[in-house]
Amino acid sequence: MIHITEEEVKKNLHMGELISELETAFRDYGTGDAESSARNRIFTGTGFLNTMPAFWRRHDLSGLKAYLGSAAGARFVVLVFRESNMDDYFVLDADRLGQMRTGALPAMVTSKIPGLGKDPSFLLLGAGYQAETQLMGMKEAMGLSEAHVYSRTREKAESFRKKMEKELGIKIHVVDNLKNLSDFRVISTITTSKEPLITLENLPEKVHLNLCGANLKFRAETSPEAISKMDLVILEHQEQSMLESAEVEHVIGTEKAVELKDFIQDPVFHGKRSAFKTMGIGLEDLVAAYIVLRNMGHIRE
Repeated sequence: MIHITEEEVKKNLHMGELISELETAFRDYGTGDAESSARNRIFTGTGFLNTMPAFWRRHDLSGLKAYLGSAAGARFVVLVFRESNMDDYFVLDADRLGQMRTGALPAMVTSKIPGLGKDPSFLLLGAGYQAETQLMGMKEAMGLSEAHVYSRTREKAESFRKKMEKELGIKIHVVDNLKNLSDFRVISTITTSKEPLITLENLPEKVHLNLCGANLKFRAETSPEAISKMDLVILEHQEQSMLESAEVEHVIGTEKAVELKDFIQDPVFHGKRSAFKTMGIGLEDLVAAYIVLRNMGHIRE
């Protein structure tokens, strides 16, 4: 068993590679050469143990993400096996890994939405730890030269602006309220909000939404009514959406809803409004782990 530390993950996991490999993995998912189960949560009495299994046949990888969250904090790891050598297995610290794949996936999906082009007008709702890689991924995939950010706390948005302008070299503008979102072609949400931030009242006429924050039924970043106005709703994982999302559950099974593994095979879309709902699945962690292990020389293809 080989243990990969957080520092090693940070040095060997790069956004451009991750976006590219996630597309490959979801193409494989659509053809049956990868699989990912819905998250399983077990209440420990004081916290929750979460497990997210997956396999990726292309690289002979099977494994799972596991994390324990409680009032004492959280700990994330990814366990990776290789069937070709049962002695060849790895445990990766997965805080940074999870942050990176959470930002990379919606960026990859956004790049596949027809008609957006490069450098679309972009608004990020949320200015926390996970928001950093949301912006990083969008810059990588969509060639952003500037972005807008909103937080319920102006000071937090300003702090985020200063940090990310320095890190990414793009201009970032702070938005004070969400009353008028009509200027934004792409909006990503990464918050813990229990009340919808995007509703019928502020929904743009033409927009792509990435809904990335809510993975519990009592949280919602957009209203069901706004989702009903979408022409296309892309579901990262249908079963997990049914279990964890109050935002999109009412459109599952309708003609407007499609799983990402199917959309990525033929990304055709002719409407004005689209949304992507992501809550995180184990396949994405397995992909990120693969990149780290490959770049460290532990996996040679």
